[in-house]
Amino acid sequence: MGNPLYEKMSKIRDLINSSRKQNILLQDKIMWHMLCSCMDTIEDKEEALESFLRDDSNSSDEGDNYLRIDGAMQALYVQQEAVKNLHEALNIPYTEDTAIEKIRDIRNDASGHPTNRRNKKAFNFISRPTLTPHSFKLLTYSRTNISDSNLQFKSEDINVADLIATQKDIFVDVLNNVIETLQEEEMEHRKKFTGKKLVDAFLHTNYLPQIMHTNYLFRKVLDATLDSDSPHVEHVGNHVDRILASVETFRTGLKERGEPDNFADIYEKLDYALQNIKAYFHAPDETHIHREDTYILADFAERQVEILVEIAQEIDEKYSNV
Repeated sequence: MGNPLYEKMSKIRDLINSSRKQNILLQDKIMWHMLCSCMDTIEDKEEALESFLRDDSNSSDEGDNYLRIDGAMQALYVQQEAVKNLHEALNIPYTEDTAIEKIRDIRNDASGHPTNRRNKKAFNFISRPTLTPHSFKLLTYSRTNISDSNLQFKSEDINVADLIATQKDIFVDVLNNVIETLQEEEMEHRKKFTGKKLVDAFLHTNYLPQIMHTNYLFRKVLDATLDSDSPHVEHVGNHVDRILASVETFRTGLKERGEPDNFADIYEKLDYALQNIKAYFHAPDETHIHREDTYILADFAERQVEILVEIAQEIDEKYSNV
């Protein structure tokens, strides 16, 4: 049976690595790197704790047992910090469970700051005769306030395996809440665009009725490139402007949705091709291309727009799942 904590972390990674969520998170590089560190740390410390549990030796080497106990307690503490900071990086509220606080107090008492807890209010000891590879007795001498000279004594049996099991159970639920929150945020975002398809950018523009598709505009441009007597020759510039307007509408739609826009190379080549076609027909002194080039450039430009249409359709399909 797999470790449920690893399963939750894998799901969180999938959610934050989705194109839109990652694009938003990367806007704040500080929080992004904190997030990545948190995810790795949660899993790394879980691996350390699993190794602790797998070792069923009964070592009589006290030094080795101290290292094992201190290491496990430190792993529990660091994992707690990572879970807390994970919430901060994702801007999700976090309320710590009292059992987690108790585990951290035990770590601080036994391995973190045993010699001076809470400004000389407590002094702690791991009882050496009780020390095993997995457990120990924690002895504490404490006072309620700094002026009190009378110390109270307490002895507590600590089983590290029990602490690990408790923390894992709690964090599985905590991480599941992170998953649900991320999923709810994504669904709410998608609902904002219900009925608004990104592919519509290429189906119509502010200048054209919906029946006018960019493919139709390209047919006119291609006809003009092949026939100097085509009635579309004098309108090539207008068609080019409308195609470029569709592309700009697509870019605006990406931005509104928070989706990554990694298509600068397509935009640049598309603009180069269409502007040179437009110049050939309306300002020949501003371009070096020949008539034969116009068809090649128009065909290339249409293929670039088809790529953008496919991207729009893929995003629309994702947004339809609400």
